[in-house]
Amino acid sequence: MRGVRNGALPPFVNKLYNVVCNKETDFIISWVPNLDVLDGAKSFAIWNIDEFINNVLPLMSKSKNFDSFITQLNNYGFKKMSWDCREYAHEWFQEGKPHLLKNVKRRRKQTVSELEKLHREIKKIESSSKEQDNELNVFKAYVDNTISNQKRILQTMARAIKSTIDHHNQVRKMHGVENNNDATQHLTLVGQQGHKPSVLGESSFAPTCEIQAEDKSAKNTTENN
Repeated sequence: MRGVRNGALPPFVNKLYNVVCNKETDFIISWVPNLDVLDGAKSFAIWNIDEFINNVLPLMSKSKNFDSFITQLNNYGFKKMSWDCREYAHEWFQEGKPHLLKNVKRRRKQTVSELEKLHREIKKIESSSKEQDNELNVFKAYVDNTISNQKRILQTMARAIKSTIDHHNQVRKMHGVENNNDATQHLTLVGQQGHKPSVLGESSFAPTCEIQAEDKSAKNTTENN
């Protein structure tokens, strides 16, 4: 098995690195090849979970509990790279660079004061969220009220315009009836006057006839003489 032996490293990190580097177990657990051939792999994968639990995990711990192994990975900051397979990585856990392993450290447990601080931050965020919700509700109410007022104004204007148009049409109809009545009365009066003899005609016709009769009588007298 090719790996490292360093008493300064955490046992879990040291054993894991040796297991991943072991070529004899590459079909169970191995480095994931890097696309850059000049650089070593930066993640490892477990290819056969059953073989890993039965044959490899006992080399690292006294238990065959795979969940405990995953917990250890999380405690040291390893991250799962893919949901399709069990691939894990750590920025200081790289192929051919065992000197970087000193930077792989167990996460420090949070103290009570840190948890309280985190709790206060959560409360602060929740309070801020409530204030934003209240402001949003006030603004929404303002917008709804403004829209409602605008609708009422438009409806009032529409009714006023319709009333004006109706009144205008009614006035036009009334004037149209009056004009028709005046025209009818005028035509009726003209027709009645056309059937009556003119007084002026009567007075002017009689004298003319008398003058013509006198002229004719005088002419006959002259001819006889």
